[in-house]
Order: sequence, then structure tokens, then C-alpha cells
Amino acid sequence: MLTNLDVAPFPWFGGKRHAASLVWELLGDCAHYVEPFFGGGAVLLNRPHPCNRNNISETVNDADGLLVNFWRSVQWFPLETARAASWPVTEADKSARQLALLRWRDNALERLAGDAAWCDPVMGGWWAWAVSVHIGAFDGVSAWTADPVTGKIYKQKPVKTREPGVRRNTPIIGNNGGGICSSAMREPGVLDTITPEHGTSILDDMDWGQRYHDMVMPELIRWFKHLSARLRHVRIVNGDWRRVLTKGATLTLPIRFNDDETCAVFLDPPYADTANRDKDIYACDSFDVAHDVRRWCLENGNDSKYRIVLAGFDGEHGAALTDAGWVEYEWFKDGFMRGGMANISRNGGKHQMHRERLWASPYCLKPQNKFDLFDFVEEVCDEES
Repeated sequence: MLTNLDVAPFPWFGGKRHAASLVWELLGDCAHYVEPFFGGGAVLLNRPHPCNRNNISETVNDADGLLVNFWRSVQWFPLETARAASWPVTEADKSARQLALLRWRDNALERLAGDAAWCDPVMGGWWAWAVSVHIGAFDGVSAWTADPVTGKIYKQKPVKTREPGVRRNTPIIGNNGGGICSSAMREPGVLDTITPEHGTSILDDMDWGQRYHDMVMPELIRWFKHLSARLRHVRIVNGDWRRVLTKGATLTLPIRFNDDETCAVFLDPPYADTANRDKDIYACDSFDVAHDVRRWCLENGNDSKYRIVLAGFDGEHGAALTDAGWVEYEWFKDGFMRGGMANISRNGGKHQMHRERLWASPYCLKPQNKFDLFDFVEEVCDEES
């Protein structure tokens, strides 16, 4: 049984769940929260302030249309999305669903970007399931595709008119599953401990749900309903990150006309080329966007209407931010990551999570402990000793 429902129901590389508490100490309870690189939504979902208040706005965005379609689907159609997402781990269905998603994406991206009230819950559920059983980022780049008539999967020739395929790899079977396929989703199934001496009356007296349940797992429905309620009034946008960072989009009327109201912005772009990381680890990857984000931060950091927090690796942005009055914080602590992605690195197989940093703009609040980068490192060492 799930004990924490404020998490994404799929694996997400580079999530900032363990940094969320520090992020919110820096941002405070602002009138408008904007997150242009939403991804798994860990920071929003871990906001400590009451949600769905009539005087608070929340706007999130992501360039990945499949991801945005999922979040919108959970927001408005949690039961339909859960029904599509609840499925056993099967290799054939993995390939078939991912190919269907790619065909769907070609026609749906324009509508997702142009109509903020549209989504497809079946495709949303299929995507979450496919991501949860897939190894690595699901980007659709490989040699495998499907015949448009028969659906037969085959290795395509390099003809430009053919759609991208999917990697025909084995689903994740090295553990009990992640995301919506996590073992925490499982409910008691058909009982196999009834012996002849029990007789049949014990089965007749048992509740239906104690003997078996429908394909749609009850825990998954509970999870999606919770997320739906949390996201009820969040504006979920699909497109370029700059679209939600214009003055008109960020500075709502209450902020413009009230001197004490501010807009909080959390930026978590793909790590830049200067971060010394591998390529193609995101579905929508870029080595350059983090540099553009840094420039936006420097242009707007001294505006008292903004509290901005930027996530990245140490050294990724040089001294440009700290020279402009931003404060650098280290938030990673040993024990946050275990196995899997934690051990993947270009530096001899050892993870680089200790390089995670947050940069806070000059108008951000000071954390209660009032630590800077070096004070925080010392504090963490004290806790572990």
C-alpha cells in the first residue's frame, strides 16, 4: 500500500523530490508558482502550503507532449487513465503501445500545445505504463517500426517517410517494478492458501475484494484520484519553456497591483554540456537550453517581483550567477539514491548526485538554518557522523 501519494507514478531521471523542501524554503508561499520544466512534478507535488486556494495560481509546462498529456489526463480523467495504465508487464504490449503512442504523437502535439483543455486519457495511461516498464528514456529513436496495416513489427530501412520506431528491448525485469508497476500497487489476489479442511464456507464468507480484484488495481485508482485533486487548478501547458515565463504569463494581476506579492519560479532544465553528462538521457534532450535559462535568470533575478531557483550541477554555470548576487546551495545527501541511475556516470561508474546544486536569486528567502553552500556541507557531515 502506498504511503506517499504526492509522487509521480512513473520513474523520472533527475527528479528533485529530495530538494523540494529547500526549494520551498527559498521560494516561500508566493501568489503564483511557475515551473517551465515540469517533468515528474516532484517540487510542485511536495509544496507544503495548502493547494487549490482561490488567491493562488500554479502554472507548469513541459516540452514533452506525451508527458503533458499524461498529467492532463490524470487531472481530468483519473479513472479512465488508471484503467489504461493498469496492465501486466508484457514485452509484446510494450512494443505495440509505444508504437501506437508515437503514431498518436504525430497528430496530437499541435492540439496539445494549442488547446489547454484537451487530452487523451487512454494514451496517457499507456504512456505511464510504457515508461514504467521501459529501460532508459522513451524517445522513439531506433530501427524498429510497425506495418501501418498489419501492425507487424519489423526492422525498417532508412526511408524518411517512415515513422520512428522503438527500441525492441526487454522490459525492466531486474526488480519488482517501478512507478505504476511498483509492488506497492498490488492488492491481495486469488487466495492459494485454502486447504480442503477449510471447506468452501470460508470462501463464501469472504469479501469479493479479498479474493481477487479487477485488472485496474485499487491502489492505482486511489493514487490517481489524489493526484487529480492536487492538480485540479494547475494550468498544464505544452511547449517551449519561454512561453510561461513572459511578464504577462508570470506576473498575474494580483502580483502587478500588490507590492508584497511575488512570483516563484523553479527551473530544472536538462543539464548542459558543461555538466559533463551523457547525451540523450531525456526524451526532449538539449545541451544548450540550460545556458539560455541562465541568461533569463540573470536578466530577471534583480526584479523584486521574482523569486527564482535554478537547479543544476556544480560548475555548470561557472561563477556567473554567484557574481550576480545569487546564493549557491548543495542539497544532495548520501542515501537519497540507491542502485540503477544512481550508479550511472561518466566518472568511473560512481554517481554524480553529490554535484547537485540550487542557485537562489537575490530576492529569495533565507532558509531557516541560514546555511550557504559550505555551511550546508558541514551540517550534512555532522548529521552523518
